[in-house]
Amino acid sequence: MFPPMRLKQILAAASILVLSIATTTVVANVQHDRLAHANGEGRLKVGQEQFKISAVNVKLLDDRKAEIILVADITIFLSGTWSQNAESQDSFDIQITGGASPGGLEGGGKLTLGQDPKDMRLTLKGKSTTTKKNVEVYFVGK
Repeated sequence: MFPPMRLKQILAAASILVLSIATTTVVANVQHDRLAHANGEGRLKVGQEQFKISAVNVKLLDDRKAEIILVADITIFLSGTWSQNAESQDSFDIQITGGASPGGLEGGGKLTLGQDPKDMRLTLKGKSTTTKKNVEVYFVGK
């Protein structure tokens, strides 16, 4: 049998090893590109105009950049950054910093991704930097 002091050292070393492995696993999961596509229903509102969104493509890159494509009567490309939401591993805070054209859109919102594309939810609010119109996006995968 181990003396009590030696047993405490062994338990402390084992605990540190387990925690370091668990932390490495969580960090490794977050640092992979995450791609998602969902068909569903939503709306894009630009000023007083509204467009029906039928699909959304999302790419969350490991360098914290985000690319979002909204498929509607018109196709909108948005770019920005993402961060992991502290509440859920499948929830992300999105900061939109531009689009395909110069200027684009500034704003932010939330993205929720699940194992099934039906679980995708996207809400964004912002303002066009060129027209100064308010922009809102709401989408739910189906």
